[in-house]
Amino acid sequence: MQIVQGGDAAFATLYVYDAAGQPTFFVATLAEATPGRWSGDLYRGTGPYYGGAFDPTRLLPREAGTLTFNRRTSNDADLQYSVDGVQVSKSVTRQLLRNDDYTGVYASIVSITASHCSNSADNRTQTSSYTVRIDHSNAVFNLSGDFAHRAACSYSGPYIQSGRIGATGTSYTCTDGDEGSMSFFELMQRPGMFSGRFQGHSITDSCDYSGILTGLVAR
Repeated sequence: MQIVQGGDAAFATLYVYDAAGQPTFFVATLAEATPGRWSGDLYRGTGPYYGGAFDPTRLLPREAGTLTFNRRTSNDADLQYSVDGVQVSKSVTRQLLRNDDYTGVYASIVSITASHCSNSADNRTQTSSYTVRIDHSNAVFNLSGDFAHRAACSYSGPYIQSGRIGATGTSYTCTDGDEGSMSFFELMQRPGMFSGRFQGHSITDSCDYSGILTGLVAR
């Protein structure tokens, strides 16, 4: 199954086998009814032989049922569809082709919220710019940067990826003595940039952290 989103619509293609075991495909244009839940009519088509001249008059789509795609997490979803009265329900997950490589130096914007800090004055939300360096090799992910009063901080841990979405759970240490744990998730790499979310906890000052970050390749 493949889904391509564009604005408030998504186009889904199902590559399946019919009752005789022959490969076939269905398509659906989906609308987002509620956040994370997409649905629309499902179509099956016939058309001209691929080895000959394309004749659009022989392209005959037929409405065969409906399709609903309900996202549970950034990696997993529930899929229900029907074809000529046959009901199908599946749990689906992103399919990995290749791990991305995030290695690089980035000019980054980080929005971070600190809460439950032992010093209440540290509870705040702020957005700042930092230079971030990522060293990434297969299952090893290291991120470092100079984060305001924290001076230099380093985050290191194992990396996993599902489809195009990456995640890493790391420990961290800073040159001012702060240390704790941090999870980076919904990481996505695009040409010249990356983005993601994070949450963590400091064992030094009891702060809980959460936020988002976006980086553009600096060099």
